[in-house]
Amino acid sequence: MRQAKQIILKKKASGVAFLMIDCPGRVNLLTASVMSEMEDALEQVAGDPDVKAVCLVSGKSDTFISGADLHEIVNMRAQSEAYEMSRRGQAVLARLRRLRRPAVVGIHGSCLGGGLELALWCHRRIATDHPETVLGLPEVKLGLIPGLGGTQLLPRLVGLRTALELILSSEPVSARRAVEIGLVDDLVAPDHFMARLEKEALSLVAGGYDERAAADDLGPEKQKSLFAMMERSVRIKTKGQYPAPSRVLKVIRDGLSMPLEQALELEAAAFGELAAGEVSRNLIHLFFSSEFARQSAVSLARDDRYGRVGTVAIVGGGTMGAGIAHIAAEAGLNVVVKEADAERLAASIKSISALFQRASQRLKLGAEEIACRLGRVRPAGSCQELAGADLVIEAVFEDTDTKVAVLNEVAAAVGPDCVLATNTSSLSIARMASRLSQPERFLGIHFFHPVDKMPLVEVVTHPGTSLQTVATATALVARLGKTPVAVADGPGFLVNRLLCCYILEAGRLAEQGVPLNWIDEAAVDFGMPMGPLALLDEVGLNVAFKVAAVLHEGFGARYAPPAVLARVEALGLGGKRTGVGIYLWDDSGKRLAVNPSLIQDIGLSTSDDRPPPEISSELTERLILPMVDEAARCLEEKIVRKAREIDLAMVMGIGFPAFRGGLLRYADSLGIGRVRRRLEKVYEQAGGGRSVCDLIVRMEADGRRFYAGADRASSAPQGAGGKAHSSGLAAAEG
Repeated sequence: MRQAKQIILKKKASGVAFLMIDCPGRVNLLTASVMSEMEDALEQVAGDPDVKAVCLVSGKSDTFISGADLHEIVNMRAQSEAYEMSRRGQAVLARLRRLRRPAVVGIHGSCLGGGLELALWCHRRIATDHPETVLGLPEVKLGLIPGLGGTQLLPRLVGLRTALELILSSEPVSARRAVEIGLVDDLVAPDHFMARLEKEALSLVAGGYDERAAADDLGPEKQKSLFAMMERSVRIKTKGQYPAPSRVLKVIRDGLSMPLEQALELEAAAFGELAAGEVSRNLIHLFFSSEFARQSAVSLARDDRYGRVGTVAIVGGGTMGAGIAHIAAEAGLNVVVKEADAERLAASIKSISALFQRASQRLKLGAEEIACRLGRVRPAGSCQELAGADLVIEAVFEDTDTKVAVLNEVAAAVGPDCVLATNTSSLSIARMASRLSQPERFLGIHFFHPVDKMPLVEVVTHPGTSLQTVATATALVARLGKTPVAVADGPGFLVNRLLCCYILEAGRLAEQGVPLNWIDEAAVDFGMPMGPLALLDEVGLNVAFKVAAVLHEGFGARYAPPAVLARVEALGLGGKRTGVGIYLWDDSGKRLAVNPSLIQDIGLSTSDDRPPPEISSELTERLILPMVDEAARCLEEKIVRKAREIDLAMVMGIGFPAFRGGLLRYADSLGIGRVRRRLEKVYEQAGGGRSVCDLIVRMEADGRRFYAGADRASSAPQGAGGKAHSSGLAAAEG
């Protein structure tokens, strides 16, 4: 079957040719076939004497171009392939400046990556003032650099400092901000968009159309100083584990001193090297998994078959409840907050207000905007005031009997279609459901602390949860700007189950005399944001010990805590919140030193030296590989269905190093045979009593990996979120 045209060329009577980019059935991407059609269209324009100017637009209602096709990039096996892709793309887009006619681009909706690079090759950029019109270069976040001219064209257009901020942050800017920095020439209302483009093109025909250049606001010395500062910042942030930021700095710095064509060659060489590297492949696969989960949830939110949430009620306004109320109101929902008494309710509203004030400093909101957001939050003195809620999230004390009593009281007050959810980190959802009159409308929605910063939410189902309930809850999570992962009920669910495994292993190492600082330093050297002992202080020792007890009860000897943890628990340490835990912390939250009482009273040890590399490597295996084993058990038990769901949850939930691709992609990189052999040694070193799970043993025997070839989520076309319903609802079905 012949492929439908993706670039449509239409000539106006005025002599302006419109090139409309419209990839059938998906978002616009600069695929190899689109670039080929682009080259043909530009050749046709160049050969037509009646064409005075060209305008490039999108045929989509909400996007311009979302970038290059990442699937094409990740499927390239050789550095030379990626290099040639970059050089070919540069050559095609450079033709926009060799047409001897002005080229104007019209941007409506998201204009990202290669889409923005295409716009940079044009002589003028006109954008709509619609809120969905955003522009950015996200490549560095994916382990790449802009490869279609962006590293060289952007600094020449908006200035070096602004260009570096845009490229290194990978964050998009609004159309209004794009005008302020000189990235876009003018804004127009969507209704007048096409007419404005034609008028701009004809004005350039009459008045000339050399590309505008940024004022040279930085001399050589200031440029040198800026690059030195940026390079230091990148080294501190990446610790050498993410090569793209430092590489893009070098390409921009060296390229600005060269003729453009030579600089583009430099850009393409760096792009090819990074695209062939393991880090970019891992980051791209994680991006695919995140987009799959997000698009799945967004499609549910748009599906009229499932409940729409306009009002959400929060019962329990403590730290977690206040955080959930804050992000719900930020997302435009009406929020009702219920507490046990008037004093606690007033304190909760005060906490929510403080969260808005803190966010306003970051978002630069005025008093009127803060008041508008806070105005969506209404206190409730009784459960009867929750009657209009579409979904209720219970966030009271972590005790099954207390939660069930609150949920039954709420269920009697709200409508029959209202979804009931509990925010719990470890308590059994099925056990609670068995004590509710309508268990089919009940599930867990597990937010992570701090709610406003942590992107992951576990949507936890029990066997009786209805599809309607799961869909409504998943859609709400997406509307709150979070990434939902569907998880079946089980002790600790997914993230806390694996996290507890990590912390218990650290306890076993400490009990065997390993210096406490060596344990944390080995984890940080591996790429974790902090070591397991520092994390214990962050979470709060009381919370961690409570979750550990639930897991020990659920899984038996495998989660038996080492004796030393009971002695630590007996000290009654609060952790970072109180300033005294495994470490001592100052009032600003800065970590000071290991708590001396652990050395004096319990007999644990520290060292003034860093662990030697071979010891650090061994400690890393002791900490990480048991999590691989436990993750494999989660797949066996169908807590989740896919390896990609575990990897996404671990990266977003505990900060597992993204450059390694996630826990199970890291295991694949080691080889399943090596994982099995090393796990057996780890369990022997830890004192025996544990064995490697059957799934890993079978995988080794069959020559399989966690990701069989190109994992399915990664190989699905971008934008094909309509198929994601089955993933989002799988836990409820099974």
